[in-house]
Amino acid sequence: MNAGLDTVPIVPCYSWQPPEKPIAIQLQFDVVDRMILEVMKGFGAVPRRGAEVGGFLLGTRGQMGDQLVVEVRDFAPVACEHAQGPSFLLSANDLVNWSETIRRLQAGTTQIVGYYRSHTRDGLQLAAEDLSLLDEYFPERDMVSLIVKPYATRASLAGFFFFESGSIHSESSYLEFPFRRKDLGGGVSSVDRQAAAARFGQNRAPMDGVSEPSARPVAESRVVPVPGPLPPIEASVAMAAPVLPPKGKGIRSGWVWIPLSFIFMLLGVILGFQIAISMRPRTPANPYLEAWNLALGVQRLEDRLVVSWDRTAPAVRNSNRGVMTILAGDDSRRIELSFNDLQAGQLIYRSSPSTVIFRLEVFPKDRTSVAETLEYRQPR
Repeated sequence: MNAGLDTVPIVPCYSWQPPEKPIAIQLQFDVVDRMILEVMKGFGAVPRRGAEVGGFLLGTRGQMGDQLVVEVRDFAPVACEHAQGPSFLLSANDLVNWSETIRRLQAGTTQIVGYYRSHTRDGLQLAAEDLSLLDEYFPERDMVSLIVKPYATRASLAGFFFFESGSIHSESSYLEFPFRRKDLGGGVSSVDRQAAAARFGQNRAPMDGVSEPSARPVAESRVVPVPGPLPPIEASVAMAAPVLPPKGKGIRSGWVWIPLSFIFMLLGVILGFQIAISMRPRTPANPYLEAWNLALGVQRLEDRLVVSWDRTAPAVRNSNRGVMTILAGDDSRRIELSFNDLQAGQLIYRSSPSTVIFRLEVFPKDRTSVAETLEYRQPR
């Protein structure tokens, strides 16, 4: 190492700094990993819009010359009973919890540096209720705000907001950014791998550039539940009868049957071994993965696509409802599925596009969801 050079540790964070603004916010990737799981749980808890979640940003704050430098190291969620709908509107009970959380955090060594909320409404901005919370509980007007807009088929979007000369530009963020570690230069996290293993959210990497599906009634979807499972595809295996060589001069027929008898005996041993393997109880390589596997599949029948799933899967059996999202070019559909629809095990999509994305999401518990995504490409 050259003399006079100091080693500067690499901080695993995303630096948010809008042009010509006296603020820099360091958002640690670990916070992004953990917060997006909370945001997506709320997003999957309520049909169509999704429930909003929120809380406090924790870290450090200080001045470097004329610039305010904020480092977000952690966050503290505040529960919302959603008494007024899916928006993050705090009831009287919620405000008691809100105030107690502030007192608990201020009594410790953790510093509250801001406020965060997921946003399932149109646009990406601070709402009037956000400004009211900031004015009432943080009159110093030195807090930053983080708004995260979740998407089901691509990376979520986020933006910071801050006070300038006593006011805040709440209509939009000066700089929006994808709320996903790998899109911010932080690589793939362990949380991403755990989410994939548990079939949480999408089964495959989200596809950027695909627009969010709009809600449409079932009558317009042309998706028809079909009772009963799909007929299995039968694979026939034919065993050819042995061809006996013609009797040659000097060869006795008894010698021919000796090797044939040995061959048939060997085939019987192999066949019995294969049957024993196929009939023994199957032990999954990963029982946790098996519990959340929906086995989503698709099969083309003429001009129709038959989408099927495992109706005996634990996540399906324990769900009273589900949502099937279909993306086919400019056509996007969201289909509500009842318990009977889930037990049917399949849907028929009456269309013939070359590429279709199917996403099945089921809700085995009140505030959790399990989803799996499958992309179908028509063979050329």
